[in-house]
Amino acid sequence: MTQVPDALHRPAPATCGLLPAVVLSHADTRPRQIAFHYINPAAPSQELTYGALAQNARALAGGLLAAGCENGARVALICGHGPAFITGLVAILMAGCAAVPVVFPAGAIMRSRAAAILREAGCAAILTGASRAEIEAAGADDLFAGHPLLRIDELASPGGTQSNPALPLVRPEDVAIVQYTSGSTSAPRGVLVTHAALAAQQRAISAAVQPRAQERSVTWLPPEHDMGLMGGLLFNLWRGHTTCVLAPAAFINRPIRWLEAISRFKATLSVAPNFAYDLCVRTIPQNRRAGLDLRSWRVALNGAEPVQATTLDSFAQAFADSGFDRRAFLPCYGLAEATLLVAGASGGNGATTGWFDPEAMAQGIVARAGAGQGRQLVSSGPVRTTGGIRIVSADTGHPCPPERIGEIWIAGDSMGSGYLGQPEASRDTFCAYTATGDGPYLRSGDTGFLLDGELFVTGRIKDIVLWHGRTLHAADLERALEGVEPRVRQRRLVLRQTGAGEIVLIAEVPPNREDAPMTTAGRDDQALASRLWRRLLAKTGVEVDQVALVRPGTLRWTSSGKIRRAASLARLQDEPDRVICDWRPDHGKSRQAQLAALRALADSARNGPPDAAALLAFFLAWVAAATDVPLDEVDPDLPWSDQGLDSLMMTDLSLDLESVLGAQIRTEDLFDQPDPRMLALTLARRMVAAQP
Repeated sequence: MTQVPDALHRPAPATCGLLPAVVLSHADTRPRQIAFHYINPAAPSQELTYGALAQNARALAGGLLAAGCENGARVALICGHGPAFITGLVAILMAGCAAVPVVFPAGAIMRSRAAAILREAGCAAILTGASRAEIEAAGADDLFAGHPLLRIDELASPGGTQSNPALPLVRPEDVAIVQYTSGSTSAPRGVLVTHAALAAQQRAISAAVQPRAQERSVTWLPPEHDMGLMGGLLFNLWRGHTTCVLAPAAFINRPIRWLEAISRFKATLSVAPNFAYDLCVRTIPQNRRAGLDLRSWRVALNGAEPVQATTLDSFAQAFADSGFDRRAFLPCYGLAEATLLVAGASGGNGATTGWFDPEAMAQGIVARAGAGQGRQLVSSGPVRTTGGIRIVSADTGHPCPPERIGEIWIAGDSMGSGYLGQPEASRDTFCAYTATGDGPYLRSGDTGFLLDGELFVTGRIKDIVLWHGRTLHAADLERALEGVEPRVRQRRLVLRQTGAGEIVLIAEVPPNREDAPMTTAGRDDQALASRLWRRLLAKTGVEVDQVALVRPGTLRWTSSGKIRRAASLARLQDEPDRVICDWRPDHGKSRQAQLAALRALADSARNGPPDAAALLAFFLAWVAAATDVPLDEVDPDLPWSDQGLDSLMMTDLSLDLESVLGAQIRTEDLFDQPDPRMLALTLARRMVAAQP
């Protein structure tokens, strides 16, 4: 079996229901109970019972053993939406191996991430549910070529292996999953999660959710992500209940599908990042909300990124008439290094918020403010890990008094056991001891405080950016902008996310010439900031909230030459005269331009379907407004993937188009066309053909 380094061992409970045994037990006691119901908007739905899951996984485990995957070997699991992922995961664990979930490499960014993980993980094989045609269409042949490729449909075919093979003994201390944090591409870190930690994590989630006799859950979260896997797929599986699964793209392309699934299946439980609740409010019109019935939704977990009180309020108000009860909100806090959940409110009790003095918080002091004054924080609820947490001074290692903000240190049997192949980083992160000798603790890199027995998260020490459920390294995002603008000094550009969730890009630039007209210099600075914003969006899909051009020497560095991102951002606030240009995207102006393009398209459609020229003009104007690019610089023949639109912008585009054409537009159908010109031509032909 895969072994955890001795220095990182944590005691496992004497009795612990491990996942392979749990699945086999459910198959014995409830073989016809539906484990997973899969919704695919483009194909018939599929169902997987507990009996079929156990039978298929056991046969597949035999195939893995026959292929030489045994004794703790790591097996990459690369599957798209469908039953193959969970079947493959359970089979890998039944075979006594460690699963390495990897997103199917459908695009350039995903291929880069998958390649980095496969290089680092040292997998014995790749197990995939993708067909050979799908692998070829994704351009992933080279990626897959360096590893033995095992296809689920071939390995578990009736003639391919034993249907009921002898399975190895799985122990609590064996590594079950190598969970890679959800966004790093250049230097991924795989968290070692043991079978015991998996079981303990389910107990931690249960302590918050307080599940009832029969829970029905809905998830659209990526199964390769810690929240999607532990909270989305495994929580109900552990209990023998039913989970309804949508593909992540199905939600992003049309967010109402998530709430429609909850309404249709009378779901009681669902989990999503904060941005998903915002997206539903923004994209689901009032007339569509009326058809939803959300009365069954008892627990709505919100985590993976800062939980915003304004989001909770706006969602509760928007969907109150659909039957949503704001007491369903369950804000939570967690991280991949802790397997997932660390703290969570109590199911059915709703969210707790508080107002605090921001000036005191900047000094590391907790001071309440009057309602509506200062900064509003959402409580993440009581701590649910067995070892609790300590709030510790990151500089001295001393535990903080109750009124101080410090780093969140975590203990318990649901912690990960280290990073794969990185012993030094593992010791620094997973084996921390306070200055008074208490430990070991997991250092979260996040800051917060405890108040009335609940955890409030205030920000982060480590240099990561949380974006739409993804955990991205600031250094990776900065690298995407290296050398793109001659005026930006080499290695003088940093990103930092504030405690309120805003992403700030800071770039050192030389001041304009003294003899340059002030208006011209100002326009040049604004244009440079806008270009940096567009470049980052186009290359990474991340949209920053603020671009600050600052004087040389503003950024802070350590004595060893490492950038101090938090200190650099704090300096802008303390010394505003160092800022040459403070630029923010004007979303109001952008939306007005998009609405003008919509009106022009609507005018052309008054007497029949718009022609290709009108559609192309709409697409180009909409893209120009969304990406802050002059209209004459938008290339109609440039692929959509290079136009600078992220997936949420593409969703907005399809919804706008739908509002004019008066018919439902499938985002996935639209962007099967490679570029704006081809989409305009194809869509025009379809509408003419559909005329009576």
